[in-house]
Amino acid sequence: MIGNYKKAKLISIFLTILLFTLGSFYLFIQEVYELQFSSSEYYRNQAFSYREKIETIEARRGSILDENYIVLADNISSFNIGIYPKKIKNTKEISELLSPLLKISSDEIFEKIDNNLNYFYLKRNVDFEVGEKIKKWNYEGINVESSNKRVIYATSVGKIIGQVDPDGNGIEGLELFFDNKLKGIDGELRYEAAPNGDVIPQGEIKTIDPVHGEDLILSIDSELQYIAEKLCEEAILDTGSFKCSVVFANANTGQIIISAEKSSFDNDYFDINLISARASYEPGSALKIFTVGSLIDKGSLNENDIFLVEDQIEIIKNSCQKLYTGLNGCFKDFLKHEPYEISVKEIIERSSNVGTIKVTENTQINDIERYLKKFGFGEKTGVELTGETKGSFMEYNACLTCLSSLSIGYSINVSQYQMVRAYSIIANGGYDVKLSLIQKDKVEINNIPVISDDMSKRLKNLLINVVEGENGTGKSLRTEGYVIGGKTGTSRTHLEGVGYSDNRFNTSFTGFVETREGPVVGSILLWGANISQNSEYVTGGSTAAPIFKNIISYFIPEDQSR
Repeated sequence: MIGNYKKAKLISIFLTILLFTLGSFYLFIQEVYELQFSSSEYYRNQAFSYREKIETIEARRGSILDENYIVLADNISSFNIGIYPKKIKNTKEISELLSPLLKISSDEIFEKIDNNLNYFYLKRNVDFEVGEKIKKWNYEGINVESSNKRVIYATSVGKIIGQVDPDGNGIEGLELFFDNKLKGIDGELRYEAAPNGDVIPQGEIKTIDPVHGEDLILSIDSELQYIAEKLCEEAILDTGSFKCSVVFANANTGQIIISAEKSSFDNDYFDINLISARASYEPGSALKIFTVGSLIDKGSLNENDIFLVEDQIEIIKNSCQKLYTGLNGCFKDFLKHEPYEISVKEIIERSSNVGTIKVTENTQINDIERYLKKFGFGEKTGVELTGETKGSFMEYNACLTCLSSLSIGYSINVSQYQMVRAYSIIANGGYDVKLSLIQKDKVEINNIPVISDDMSKRLKNLLINVVEGENGTGKSLRTEGYVIGGKTGTSRTHLEGVGYSDNRFNTSFTGFVETREGPVVGSILLWGANISQNSEYVTGGSTAAPIFKNIISYFIPEDQSR
């Protein structure tokens, strides 16, 4: 019995060992099969990943050019200066060496290195020559990394072009609006490398080519832009304005040729970049062509209709009396005059406030607002810039003076771009137009009529008469051989937190000139002017019109004007 028991026990142990051996062998075979066949690709890639290196091939950001293909903004080689704080052996020495090159105080550099444990950028996009010099030092702990720096070659278009951040992403202006188009898509270089970083010659190399950014061609003429900016500088000195802005566009295509601006040194109220698109103002008399035009278009008024015009009009009883202290309901013409009978054409020519109010007094304010909206007032023009204002109408338009105020260009806020668009519709035959800063092979011309061709001609003739008429407020623009039309505008400047100024005015001239390529519309706007070199009065005719006349001479060759 004892013998049989021992024998059974030995057999049991043997079987256990055998089963364990067979099980282990099975698991081994299964693992080998898994490694060699089922998951071989996975493990091969895993092993490869430990020696595979990936380098980014940066896409080139597209250049920005003007309409004559002059490069305005492009990329140049530069360097980023990075620091490994733990590898820096002599922080004070390094700080003093880097300070003059990077234009950062040595104390600031010392503090940054001393207070950081991990890698950081001390300065990005430093000039190529500076980076090369630091690179030659070969100091441990300083990493000189290749990069690209965005450079704007024409400062006069700098605000329109905008900015990119250190990583090359657009953050302002056209750089932001067309960021996806300009920046492209980075590529990759994948290769096998030895532990020391050297490329394995027989290793696999894969390249994904970058898709470089597209170039952007503007409709802006950089030479005219420069000229306009210089004229603005002079105008600010001559008029004491806070800011001067100039916009010119092709009336048929809406392509903007000039969009320049300049600020005074003490600009406390209109310190806004891209002010022509982002700020609004009350246009004053420059709006009269639309308010009076709404009645002509309706058929209830004719250019030759006669009105008796005094030099002032009371909308609120007794408001023109000296001792009156109530709401302002007295409207006056710019200069005192005896009552006279003049036509609607002459009311526009003389820019009579009283005449305009009399012409529109029997209409409805909502009718005028609807007409103004047809020309794009109250909505964005769609120009390729962020932050564009849509302007506004007075929210409460049932007051006693609202209609009178709107008829002469108050109680409404417009942008300069909106004025250029609206005057373009008059100048191009009555068709809607979309403003654009970009040159296109096939210009998107919106052939939707806003007004009839006949109405366009009638309004154009009224604007031409402002220049050609004997009493025209724009007669200083009269030039033999030129067909010029437009309207002066003068409105009291509204200062934030102060109210309407008694001695500062937004003065403007908005108009058109006929060229071989069709009408060109322009707007000159001086924000907060308080001096005039050409007259004792600060008006659009004395301050803005001369700039318009100077600029349009560049649009028409001398032989064409004869």
